[in-house]
Amino acid sequence: MTEFIWPTINLTGISPTLNSMFDRLQTAEATPLFNYTSNYGISALRDVISTAGSGTVTNTQGFYQLSTTATSNASAILDTAERGKLFPGNSFEAGVSIRVPVAPTGTQKATWGYFDGSNGAYFGQDSAGVFIGVLNNGVEIFKVYQSSWNEDKLNGLGPSKLTLDTTAGKMFQIRFGYEYGIIEFRIVFVNSLNFQQIVVCHRQTQGTNLTLLSDPNQVIRVRAENGTSGGSFSIIVRGRYYAVLGPTVPTNRITSESRLNMTVGAGAFVPTISFRRKAIFPDVSNRNNSVNVQISSFDILASNDLRWQLRYGSTLTGASFGNISDTPSSETCSQSDVSATAINTSTGIKLMSGFAKGGQHAEQQSFPVDTVLNGTTPVTLAITSLSGNATCNIIFRVHEDW
Repeated sequence: MTEFIWPTINLTGISPTLNSMFDRLQTAEATPLFNYTSNYGISALRDVISTAGSGTVTNTQGFYQLSTTATSNASAILDTAERGKLFPGNSFEAGVSIRVPVAPTGTQKATWGYFDGSNGAYFGQDSAGVFIGVLNNGVEIFKVYQSSWNEDKLNGLGPSKLTLDTTAGKMFQIRFGYEYGIIEFRIVFVNSLNFQQIVVCHRQTQGTNLTLLSDPNQVIRVRAENGTSGGSFSIIVRGRYYAVLGPTVPTNRITSESRLNMTVGAGAFVPTISFRRKAIFPDVSNRNNSVNVQISSFDILASNDLRWQLRYGSTLTGASFGNISDTPSSETCSQSDVSATAINTSTGIKLMSGFAKGGQHAEQQSFPVDTVLNGTTPVTLAITSLSGNATCNIIFRVHEDW
């Protein structure tokens, strides 16, 4: 009888950085923080739109179209409401699917990637061609055209043998590891064998700059502009996402505000407590507030039965936003208001509503609506009595992701 001996297979040539020190292969799965599809039109909870002149952002056929007409100095910007977050020790990946139907001419330009008006990394295309860029504290510190990319120029002669054509849709990805590291620019192609192939086209080092990104927590942005020479120009946008490469253990804090002995009558809803993000944070910096703020929970104690609504972006009368009570300003990226006297419920969005039983403790601890506050748009807890005047005590909380 011949004994069958299984062959011994040894893995060799594996980088020590992939070894867990116990002969186990070390891997990192992508952990999505947000993922936005384009199928359902424009939503104030997901999309932040800014336009100038004749610029427009539309979505009527399952994709976003950013356009300008012939009028000069027009622009259109589409941002994600949520920002990415760098977790030290983990890289991140931001991606956006883009198509530029007609290449820009004159002063027309398209930019897309992971950036706001102050910091970030992005792809772009102008009349001189496709490029990558890096923005640090409002200054474009790097702009590298395709002909100078250092990994694959995507001209048919590089390692991939592929040629970039932005009139055909592509997914563009940006990866970043840490403040003194590199930014990796990647493009997803469908190759000649009908496989999706990811091509690293350029890696940008810090050079003589201390850091590439002073603030790595950014939005996914797409911008179309026609500049001084004007002309009709457009760019097509589909899916957008942000993922951390590896597991995450977020650092969070809960910010609370209270309003006590408030008298509420029956009829129209009245605002109790509102939160909004600061425009600048930290307070002593000149940086845009890049902290994600979400609704956490609230408590209501009332003498009578109440109906409540949680509203986002509704117009307030008499609001005066300022520091959170009993909280150092340096320890929160938010502001609160407890002085508004009226709320226009025909404006903004109703996120949730419900009832609070009089004489009992009513609370809402779980919010299935994953709403991220954007800019300085307020979120408000509004209430009305179901019968007669009610004496109410309210605590409202938001979750700050920093």
